Amino acid sequence: MRRLARSWLADLLAGAAFVLLALVVTWPLASDPVHRPVSWGDPVFQAWTLAWDVHAWRTDPLGVFDANIFYPYRNTLAYSDHLFGQALMVAPVLLSTENPILAHNVATWLALALSGLAMYALVLDLTGSRAAGLLAGLAYAAAAPRLAHLEHLHLLSAQWLPLGVLAARRALRQGSFRWAAVLGLVVVAQGLSGIYYFAFLGVLLAVVLGLGLLFERSRRALVGGAWSALACLVALIVLLPTLLPYWQVHQELGAERTPAEVAQWSARPADYLAVSPSHRLYGDFLGGRFHRHLEQDLFPGLLVGALALVGVTERRGGWARWALLVLLGVSVVFSFGISAHVLGRELPLPYRLLYEYVPGFKAIRVPARFGLLALVGLAALAGLGVARLAERLAPRRPVAALGSIALAAALLAEGLHAVAVGDPLPVTHAELQRPDYAWMLANPAPAIELPMGEGVVASAWPNYWSTFHWNPLVNGYSGITPPAYYAFRDRMRAFPSPETIALLQGIGVRTVAYHADPSRPPAEDPVLERIAAYPQLRQVIGGPNYVFTLEPNPWLWELAAAVPDGAPVDLPALERDPATFGMLAAILQRTGHRVYGRGQLDYWRLPGAPPAVCYAVLPLDVDPAQFGYPGARGVEQRGGLVLYERAGCPAR
Repeated sequence: MRRLARSWLADLLAGAAFVLLALVVTWPLASDPVHRPVSWGDPVFQAWTLAWDVHAWRTDPLGVFDANIFYPYRNTLAYSDHLFGQALMVAPVLLSTENPILAHNVATWLALALSGLAMYALVLDLTGSRAAGLLAGLAYAAAAPRLAHLEHLHLLSAQWLPLGVLAARRALRQGSFRWAAVLGLVVVAQGLSGIYYFAFLGVLLAVVLGLGLLFERSRRALVGGAWSALACLVALIVLLPTLLPYWQVHQELGAERTPAEVAQWSARPADYLAVSPSHRLYGDFLGGRFHRHLEQDLFPGLLVGALALVGVTERRGGWARWALLVLLGVSVVFSFGISAHVLGRELPLPYRLLYEYVPGFKAIRVPARFGLLALVGLAALAGLGVARLAERLAPRRPVAALGSIALAAALLAEGLHAVAVGDPLPVTHAELQRPDYAWMLANPAPAIELPMGEGVVASAWPNYWSTFHWNPLVNGYSGITPPAYYAFRDRMRAFPSPETIALLQGIGVRTVAYHADPSRPPAEDPVLERIAAYPQLRQVIGGPNYVFTLEPNPWLWELAAAVPDGAPVDLPALERDPATFGMLAAILQRTGHRVYGRGQLDYWRLPGAPPAVCYAVLPLDVDPAQFGYPGARGVEQRGGLVLYERAGCPAR
């Protein structure tokens, strides 16, 4: 019992050490975690994501994927990682403080601490050495490529990958249903925490289980492998409700990464010498020579590489060391993307097989992130190397202790970056002092904020500000942008005009928030001057952050409602008015209709309508026969558009 108590105490101390590590590598974040995000980039977006998850679970759990951005599109939470796993961890913070910035900072610290603790557990299981586990956990959690992604919570949350190795190895060695069940839970947890690592976990398990069965060659291993396969299958079934919205987005919008985009975000061999210019030790030297983008800063450090080489010779690792080595190599090769140019010729690379044939990989934009999967193999092998060195120094305990401290300091130095946290943000209505958002909180309705942001980062702020009111917003920012968004944004530059007001009414917007330039007198603001000519707009909050209510006339929704339930709809004239037809397509999809058309809207290439499609929407001033609908009957007319029914279609 005493031994067990000492073991638990040691593990708790290890956990505390990794929490301290998380605070150190993110300093000065802990100086004001209530108001300061890691940066004003993705952390602001991710803070909104966490807050939305918890808000939706409390108010409309079945509608959680229909987030309040990019209205009227559906499944907008699936435009990026939903972060359910992280939201579950910090839900108590959000429920007690309603502070998304604090919740995001806590999630960041937890991600780093748990990643280190998971690697500690794996190496402890392989070697029995807590010192080796601590140093491996430090190397893994504070690796330079990981800390380069300090803005990306889903990439910091790397704890489930080492636990996948641990559970799979135990399941094979023991033929254990219990460890297979643990593996299934790991798969579920990873599926709830990040799409990239969920895909990478499949590669990891293929390597570990495949090589494990090859080396074990026993009935017990076969039983463990069968249980593991069953557990993974059950895990996938459990995750289906969270995966289907991503599949629907792919089906409805054709949202996938092109080969050119994948090539742009693939690694090169020289990237494994690259660090961010903000790296404290190597930034000036390696950062100036090899840095291209933080996504391709993949230099893991000299010391961890040397320790990993020693670890390959550590027999206590058994076949797991070879699996870790193969995982390391496979990850590096996959990080190079689908092809390489050698002597002027394009040669296909193994990742092309995943891209072309494995579901989900066409959604992956950055193959270079496989370099983060390589850290699992590298850090675990480094832990084996530490265990081997510690064993040799065991008779000289003071030397071993000093050596461990020196290794920890060196590993930390090879990972540390200078962290420049963002400026403080208001996190309560009292701090914000914004009558516009207070009014929107009291009067919920679909809304738009004008002017719409130029560029993706500028567009992210309405996500965060919406946590103060949770109104559905036309604005938004995420991993992908819906195809009609930029055409719609360009149209709104003319606001107010008869066309922009009609379009806003058509999609159901009831609230218009206009953020005027505070340095310009209201009498000189051309937008305010034009608004006075439109009685559909009624001012309810004064400037500089004005709010106007918009007279309702949801004619696009009414047009969609005239289509029989579930009937597909053709939009053959989409390119004549991309903003209007694009928004109509979003409404049709949201109400359960498959959409066809001609041409392309941003990245969305509409499929051509088969002859069996009975309904089409066309402008009032065109002959439906020109678009393949001779003799079509007009069913409904709204706002200059007509819903036609093809001649000869059965009555519905």
